[in-house]
Amino acid sequence: MMNWKTFLSQMLTPGTPACAVFGAAIGLIFAVLCLTIGVGKALIIGIFCLIGAFIGGVKDKAAFVRKVILFFHREDSDRML
Repeated sequence: MMNWKTFLSQMLTPGTPACAVFGAAIGLIFAVLCLTIGVGKALIIGIFCLIGAFIGGVKDKAAFVRKVILFFHREDSDRML
């Protein structure tokens, strides 16, 4: 029997069955939201959830934003295909 902490760590590790179940649950929730309230409103809810996760989950926000900006503004020769 798996304890709760191990399950949560596997839930966020790509390639594990727990991650697949988590992704399927998120997809199901988003599909139900799209069908009931519409795609636009569901996207707004998703965007605000991502903003809340960013505010609550990232300790050094400035460094994180710098890493994201640098990731998207690398030279084409630096990108892996």
